[in-house]
Amino acid sequence: MSRKGCCLCEDAEVIARFTAEKGLCRLEIIDVDRELELAARFGADVPVLLIEGAVSMKHRINQRELEERLNLLMKEQRTC
Repeated sequence: MSRKGCCLCEDAEVIARFTAEKGLCRLEIIDVDRELELAARFGADVPVLLIEGAVSMKHRINQRELEERLNLLMKEQRTC
C-alpha cells in the first residue's frame, strides 16, 4: 500500500522493485487514496507491504529483512 507524495513509500517502492526483479516476489502498488476503505484502514500507516495478503512490514522497509521473510516463505511452501 502506498500514497502519492510519501517519501517512505517511494523508498519502499525502490526496495520492492529490486526484490521483484530478483524474482522473490510479485509487485503490485496500490494507492490507498484510491478507495475510501483502504484510506480508512491504513490512514497514515504507509507504506505497507503485504505478503500472502497479510501485513508484513510498515513504514521503513528493510531490504535484507524483506528478502529473509520471502525466502523463509518460499522454504515453507516447498516443504508442504
